[in-house]
Amino acid sequence: MPARPGARAALVVGALVAAVLAVPGQAAAVQVCDQPLAPDAAVQDVPWAQAGYDPAARLWPFSRGAGVTVAVVDTGVDAAHPQLAGRVAEGVDLVRAQPGAGVDCVPHGTGLAGVVAAQPVSTTGMVGLAPDATVLPVQVSDDVTVTAGGDEPLSPDLLAAGIDAAVSAGAAVVDVGVVAGSGSPALQAAVQRAVDAGVLVVAPVGDGHVPDRDDPGPTPESLTPYPAAYPGVVGVGAATRTGGRLQTSQVGPYVDLLAPGEDVVSTGVVGQRVYEGTGIATAFVAATAALLLALPDAERARPLPDAGPDRVAALTERLLATATGGTDSQRYGTGVLDPVRALTESLASAGPAAATPYQAPPVDPQEQARAEARQASGTTAGRVAAVLGAVLVVGLLAGLLVPRARRRRWRTGVARPVVRPDDPPRFLSGDALYRRGPTP
Repeated sequence: MPARPGARAALVVGALVAAVLAVPGQAAAVQVCDQPLAPDAAVQDVPWAQAGYDPAARLWPFSRGAGVTVAVVDTGVDAAHPQLAGRVAEGVDLVRAQPGAGVDCVPHGTGLAGVVAAQPVSTTGMVGLAPDATVLPVQVSDDVTVTAGGDEPLSPDLLAAGIDAAVSAGAAVVDVGVVAGSGSPALQAAVQRAVDAGVLVVAPVGDGHVPDRDDPGPTPESLTPYPAAYPGVVGVGAATRTGGRLQTSQVGPYVDLLAPGEDVVSTGVVGQRVYEGTGIATAFVAATAALLLALPDAERARPLPDAGPDRVAALTERLLATATGGTDSQRYGTGVLDPVRALTESLASAGPAAATPYQAPPVDPQEQARAEARQASGTTAGRVAAVLGAVLVVGLLAGLLVPRARRRRWRTGVARPVVRPDDPPRFLSGDALYRRGPTP
């Protein structure tokens, strides 16, 4: 019986890992695309997501991702792209069980790599959020697979081998851009090994949500996305330009937060192309994690654990706690990723700052004595005035009421009702009862 693709990949991973992390810029292209794609045109405008984050002004003064390796577990990465030159390690191709993943025939992994580490060039306004980070391509597919369904589902064991290869090669962040056809013990174990090593795993929640069929949610369990559904993985949904959820972005307990996933401009074939979905959204989260990891310790609100699950938990907490606009729901998670807040904001879990105790201003003893004397004098005079006023009022009332009572021989009377032609009706409708008066 022939070995399964996932098992075969697992056997060769150990031998390939030594050749995975080469010097950036020395990638070897071992794959040849059957049908080379036509070059994409340059997109000169600044993409909407990038304009909102404004990395040059709001992120890079704090961190540029230097020294952090982000593994892109996807369809490979075009290491020859002008914006990725010098930022892509050799990687590994697990589809063909050979070193080198510097070619992307789809492309998809190239787009993820661009969101992370694309360099500024004069022909486009698009740049990566963490341009000093290193991208490690780990190829596990020749196709874009971002739903659990489909005719050719991605092997979970092959994906497990990809995560293991990334961790063994020294990646600090593993950006999984695809979804396995199902879960498996091997995939769950690979995720746990990554968490135990202090490596953050980011994965898409899938693009299989059909509004007419699935709204308001959740998405059918048959489309549960792996590895996003495993504990310890940051599950990323896709956000629109306006901060809402992309209609195809899946709904379920595996959604931790959203990131830009609509009309995302990133590196394509030579130029730039537009991507959409939860796969490309993961790259924004991975890039933000790289910025956080590269942040100098002196600039952190709290120290980051050196390794292990605590490190993953701290990174995850910061990413989720600083997301904006969410209510911890199965549709939006904790909200939309906010890299600026993630880098600069202190977390509530660090404890509120102690309130400054109130200190009364110094008091002049002589002035205080004079004030007390004035207060005592004013109080006495006020009481006398109140008594005299009450006596005067009683006298006036007696002068008015006693003669009238004598004329009526001290009998009580009923006042005549005053009738006005413009009086409102005694019955008031419900609308009238709750109608507001004119605004002052």
